[in-house]
Amino acid sequence: MAMASVFYLVVFLSLSISVTAQTPTNASASLTTACDKTPSPYLCVKHLLNFNESQTADIHLLTGLMVRAAAQYAKETAEQVYRERHGTFFGTEYEDCLNDCSESLEDAVAQLDDTTKAVDVRDFGDVEAWVGAAAADTTTCNESCKGANGVPQIKQLSDRNTEFAKLCEIIVTLAKLDVQGQH
Repeated sequence: MAMASVFYLVVFLSLSISVTAQTPTNASASLTTACDKTPSPYLCVKHLLNFNESQTADIHLLTGLMVRAAAQYAKETAEQVYRERHGTFFGTEYEDCLNDCSESLEDAVAQLDDTTKAVDVRDFGDVEAWVGAAAADTTTCNESCKGANGVPQIKQLSDRNTEFAKLCEIIVTLAKLDVQGQH
């Protein structure tokens, strides 16, 4: 009986710790409320807090800011790939992977530039199409790197691509909320 009580106490404490760790404490209530409706609330808040205006933004502005955040994240990833391309040589599969990823990330950033225009006019169909294309670019990058999986930097690149894909899901969700709010 005592063992069961200890078990439930441990489960309760671990759940409360993980829930409180999920939302940064300096986010506004409206930002948190919007991000809670996305598939990755923590990432949503984390990336939007990079913009001061996110604290008072409506859903439309939050969508545009998330596009900027995702584009910045893709640019940072592209910069890492560039540094790797000009750094240690791990073989032709690794070099091919980095070359393909460099192109894919450049394409993803371009897709997000087009997404910005679609967000501005609240064209959800175009937002979904452009963001889908950007996310597909990182999938292409991951696919091209399968032969270089033994290289530690590939795991980091794959993790960044996974986070980018989640940012893309957040953009689509926020855009959908924005369009729904207009009707």
